[in-house]
Amino acid sequence: MKRGRAILAGLAGVGLLALAVAWFQRDTIARRVIDKALTDKGVGARYTIKAITTKTQRIEQLSVGDPARPDLTAEWIEIDTGSYLRGGTVTAIRASGVRLRGQVSGGALRFGVLDKLRPAPSDTPFRWPDILVSLRNAQAVIDSEWGPISLGINGDGNLANGFRGAVALAAPRLAQSDCRADGVRITGEVTITARKPRFVGPVAARVINCQQIEIQWPELRLDASLSETADGWTGTGKGVAASANGLGFSGSGITAKLDLAGNRVNTGGTIEAALATLSGQHFGAGPTRIAGSFAIEQGDKGPKLASQGRVTGDNIRPAPALLARAIRLGQGATGTPVAPISAQLARAIEGLGSGSSAQANYVFANQDGQSRLSLNTLNMASKSGVRLAVTGAAPITLNWPGGFRLDGLAQLTGGGFPTTRISLNDQGGIATVAPLGSGGARLSLAPLRFGFGRKTRLETVAVLDGPLGNGRINGLRIPINWRGGSSLVANCIALSYQSLTIAGLSLDRGNLPTCITGNQARIDGLQLAGRLGETPIRISGDRTEIKLGNGDFAITNPTVRLALKDDVSRLDATVLTGSLQRGGAKGRFQGLSGKLANVPVLVSQANGDWALQQGKLKTTASLQVSDAASAPRYQPLLVDDFALKLVNNQINATGTARHPTSGTTVSLISITHDLDAGRGHAVLDVPGIEFGQAIQPEDLTLITNGVIAFVKGRVAGRGDIDWGQDGVTSTGDFGTDSLNMAAAFGPVAGLSGRIRLSDLLGLVTDTPQTVKLASINPGIAVLDGEISYRLLPDLKAEILGGSWPFAGGRLSLQPTVMDLSTAATRRLTLKVEGLDAARFIAAMEFENISATGLFDGELPLIFDQDGGRIEGGRLVARAGGTLSYIGEISNENIGAMGRFAFDALKSIRYNRLSIDLDGNLGGDVITKIKFAGVNQGAIRGIRPKLPIPIKIVGLNNIPFIFNITITAKFRQLFDTARSINDPSILVREYWPKAVLTPVEKPKSVQPAESTKVR
Repeated sequence: MKRGRAILAGLAGVGLLALAVAWFQRDTIARRVIDKALTDKGVGARYTIKAITTKTQRIEQLSVGDPARPDLTAEWIEIDTGSYLRGGTVTAIRASGVRLRGQVSGGALRFGVLDKLRPAPSDTPFRWPDILVSLRNAQAVIDSEWGPISLGINGDGNLANGFRGAVALAAPRLAQSDCRADGVRITGEVTITARKPRFVGPVAARVINCQQIEIQWPELRLDASLSETADGWTGTGKGVAASANGLGFSGSGITAKLDLAGNRVNTGGTIEAALATLSGQHFGAGPTRIAGSFAIEQGDKGPKLASQGRVTGDNIRPAPALLARAIRLGQGATGTPVAPISAQLARAIEGLGSGSSAQANYVFANQDGQSRLSLNTLNMASKSGVRLAVTGAAPITLNWPGGFRLDGLAQLTGGGFPTTRISLNDQGGIATVAPLGSGGARLSLAPLRFGFGRKTRLETVAVLDGPLGNGRINGLRIPINWRGGSSLVANCIALSYQSLTIAGLSLDRGNLPTCITGNQARIDGLQLAGRLGETPIRISGDRTEIKLGNGDFAITNPTVRLALKDDVSRLDATVLTGSLQRGGAKGRFQGLSGKLANVPVLVSQANGDWALQQGKLKTTASLQVSDAASAPRYQPLLVDDFALKLVNNQINATGTARHPTSGTTVSLISITHDLDAGRGHAVLDVPGIEFGQAIQPEDLTLITNGVIAFVKGRVAGRGDIDWGQDGVTSTGDFGTDSLNMAAAFGPVAGLSGRIRLSDLLGLVTDTPQTVKLASINPGIAVLDGEISYRLLPDLKAEILGGSWPFAGGRLSLQPTVMDLSTAATRRLTLKVEGLDAARFIAAMEFENISATGLFDGELPLIFDQDGGRIEGGRLVARAGGTLSYIGEISNENIGAMGRFAFDALKSIRYNRLSIDLDGNLGGDVITKIKFAGVNQGAIRGIRPKLPIPIKIVGLNNIPFIFNITITAKFRQLFDTARSINDPSILVREYWPKAVLTPVEKPKSVQPAESTKVR
């Protein structure tokens, strides 16, 4: 017995000793056990064991995983265990400063090496453990595929019943597919009662953006409980949002009520949205309400959201930006055929600003990154009278990503919009639009067929009638065949119109084959026909290009033809460019030339600007005008300030015609033309042309060539031209106070008078005209003359007569008709009446000849391109007279009889005398002088050659008959005759003397030797 007790006592002692050793070595033993357990799992850890008692173990500075990036750290952890006799059950865990790092990948939550310490999977349902937990400053950081998430928790209590704590979750951005949430935060209270966790608190974010929908500062106040097995939720929630926008709107005051229930984390409830203010890029509304239900279910790839209900809104109205665009739409079409319709549509859109109400049922679903919103039974009514009804199972469906899908029937009526019925289907639909008319314009559309998606298209034919400026276009037919990615009108289309009128232009039905590439339209071979007023017109062009984006256009080689009875007006240009502007168009033209019907005026080299605004055409240009006659009557003139206006079928044009070289103003031009009546009037106001060194008549007209030159003086007057369907008439009235010039018959000074033309363009007068001449000096000054004449058609002048006092008698110009063309033959006859020989010789200032007597006769003169000549000229003395020549004899070897004759010429009383003249005035003129009479003075002694020379002295009253033929220049007077076709010859010879200085007459005469003396 004693031995047995001793053995038992020894064993007890050994056990106590072992327990004592184990107690004192507990840290080492625990470390070995923990290290072995971690090593067996392949988990690296670092920690410090601070205390181990029979109830509590404390570990500090815990770090599990990669030392550089640990998966778990803790400042300290305390674990309470129950009796070892009961298996060492953990009864409590307390921790502080816990930091846990995790990752969500493939829908699973992982914690790095900590996943190796998880128990093996089991089919046993999850149960919250019966354990006391106390957490202080515990945080977890989760790197998810949606973005980083931070979670913090503080709390105390039994996880099976009685836990209470505070939870805070934060995520700077969470994104999945096309949806994202910024500034996500969840804060609230977590309690566990009877193993059912409950969360009460807000779930909020700064902004949630999903596709085109954006919600700002949303917040869901949630009161939800998790089932005991953690596979379902129950509870309620109320959500609010500060504002929301998307799909063209924004709003605020959104609320939602949730009823959470389900067996797999399913939630459901109701939603109510009080959108007190909706405002967006295209429209605004308020108040708007949404009432419905929704459900959230955890799917295989994430949560699934579904909602359905009804949305109603009041005071829906277009946004200010859209209203402003509508106003611009109405104003921008001013002057175009569609302007009245654009204005009506603008007013209809503006009418929506008064507010509308709308109701629609909706169905919303979101799953696996795909969202769908369907609207049905949509009805809208505006205060302006617009009614819109959309019916069908799901007539409007918005998928994102994806786009719209339409399937149903829509009808729009009232409020200024055309009645429109739209049949929608999966691929598009057909719209029937009632004709829209306003302000004299009418737009009709053929049934409009459209499609969406990959087969996006729009097909119709638009027919437009409407005003165009102060005119109108009818039946403008525009085929529209649009495909997605192209312009509204593409490829080659057959534009046509029934009629077009503008500014007096009326075009008949025509076709405009138009090819469109990108934003440019091209018309090749433009051909238009119609009437301008009552005049037939044709318009053509080689190539017309129009830029659809900005309305710029260019026409290459445009031509216009106007038929006026047997004559045609024409306009041709190199290029016409322009740009469509608000209410009209403007541009430039280059190389324009043309002629207006019967008006014999050519326009050429015209370059300038044009503008068409509200039916008013204006042009400014620089151009050249010239004579349209085959033999031009005037030289081309420059008009560098030409301005034309076309208003109410009335053309008004002005300009200043200038000499191109000198810049001298020739005429102020004013033109009016009535397109309706086909009548016009032009005024050519000549304020005064100062002829001189700068400009001469030949610079303005070829008619004066060979007639006058070196004109000095001023000419002023006015011309009027009228035209119409019966032809052209013109008149003119021009005059001068004093002109000096070189003429065919000698220098002319002091020419004055007026000419009144009954046909300005043809240079014709229907009444006699008179011109006065202060002097003509063809070598002998002829003063104070007057010529009466008329201008006949075909550049002919009828001389009715002219008269000058001349040497005591009168010099008269006999009636004749002269051709003023440069190559014509001109005939003039001068009649001499009562010429006093003594006065004539005194005027000539001959020093060695004297004569008395009166003479009459005619001098027929002929002038052509070969010069001038006198044919059959004759002067005859009326009665007797005296003739005396006392000059020296030029040749002493003239014989005795010659000396006898010259002695007799020293004093002759004649009873008859005639002078005949023939020959070229520019060369030798044959002058035959015949006279008979007796000598009056004693004859010097002579010796006739008789057998015995006898000297005869002192004889008088001896009868003589003289026949003298003189071949010589017919004085300088007639030498100027060559100037009839080249006045410069006369000018060079006479101008300095006759016009600028007094004419110097020869002081003496040396007659030619007598060839025959009787």
